Amino acid sequence: MSLLCTTGDHGRDIINTVRRTTLTAATCAALALTGLAACGTVKSLSAAQKIQHAGEKLGEQHSLRVELGLDADPKVLEAVASSDSPEDAMPPEAAKTLAHLRVSLSVEASKPLAEAQEKDLKAVAMTVGSGKGADLAEIRLIDKTVYLKADVDALGKALGTPIPGAGELPPELGPLKDLFEGRWVKSDVDSAETAAGGKGKGGAEKLDSKTQRKLQTDLKGIVARRVTFADQGKKDGVEHILAKASARDLLTDVFGALRNVSGELPPQLSKGLPTEKDLKEVPKRKIAVDYALKDGALSGVTFDATQLAEPGDPVKKGDKFDIVLGFGEPGKITAPAGAVELPKGDDGSFMVKPDSLFGGAATEDFTAKDASDDLSPLDGPGEGDLKDDPTYRKVFEQQLREEMKKEFGADYEKGPFADEIEKQIQEQLKKEFGDSAAGKSAVSG
Repeated sequence: MSLLCTTGDHGRDIINTVRRTTLTAATCAALALTGLAACGTVKSLSAAQKIQHAGEKLGEQHSLRVELGLDADPKVLEAVASSDSPEDAMPPEAAKTLAHLRVSLSVEASKPLAEAQEKDLKAVAMTVGSGKGADLAEIRLIDKTVYLKADVDALGKALGTPIPGAGELPPELGPLKDLFEGRWVKSDVDSAETAAGGKGKGGAEKLDSKTQRKLQTDLKGIVARRVTFADQGKKDGVEHILAKASARDLLTDVFGALRNVSGELPPQLSKGLPTEKDLKEVPKRKIAVDYALKDGALSGVTFDATQLAEPGDPVKKGDKFDIVLGFGEPGKITAPAGAVELPKGDDGSFMVKPDSLFGGAATEDFTAKDASDDLSPLDGPGEGDLKDDPTYRKVFEQQLREEMKKEFGADYEKGPFADEIEKQIQEQLKKEFGDSAAGKSAVSG
């Protein structure tokens, strides 16, 4: 359950921090690969063309790895989280993980990527990790099969909240035991899409060619009007080009262009686009983005997020807080050996069937869709119909008691504050689930 939500606000702190700091990097990456047109001076034009050609060179490849990551000082992230929620600071372990967080997407296609359609994709892989350490989670899509693996214990430490071990899972979640023990699990694509509420076929909505051309033309015009480029020479064989623009003016124009075609955009892109009023808080001063080119191809985009800092902010100029977008070769994406097949329900989605796994009495089937229908990754405990699910309540209380053990010791129930701690637990359960049921007997006996 902790892969969907976490107790406390640590998980939301991490998500919100990443969300706030990746907006500019994503925008700059989109501009780099859209096709940059003429700029104000001959010098700027030459540099801009280099970036355009570098992006086009990536499109000529049949495979590519794109990695979005942070390169930050953990102490800076702790300060940022504390400023948002002083009463619930980010744990040092979570800050250490987030400071070097990396999300990598790799693709292999039968055609050059610039020409490839969904049907031309041979394999896709996405990993989440931190620094040069082992991956925290990985998903692979090969030959209509989805493979999933996660280091659940490491994820718990990264999120600052304990996650039950495989032996602590309730019977209803039995088939997830392999995943919780760090082994590969798999299912066919249709089951995964059904579990996610999809139709089991087809892909994401795409822009029609007319809308694409209009958006591309508008973005080119914005770049020509707002952005200047300058060669910075080579360092260790890598050429660097610095792009500068007013943060507010650039983002105002970019989101204005998106709003102009919002009626043609997929709902997930058109909903919640910031308005000019929303962007008034973005600094008007110029900010810089560094583009790295190696052997003529775009190899990286780096943005120093401290450029957006205002007086009084927890982040200041000179702090380490970079957002980095890297490009490279993914290596061969292969199907992992020994992956365990996840059971399916009648609708074809993932299913957990305790009686077939443990030989007990038949119980109601529990599918991944049951959870995803009522709980998004940002939902807190007790939101949606899931608050009435006894399995969810049991896992929530189990995690709550693990927090108490972490805070007051494993034998807190025998200590001098046992009654007060238990009172607090019951009050929290009542707050989250709207009742006063004594869950203690259900969890700890």
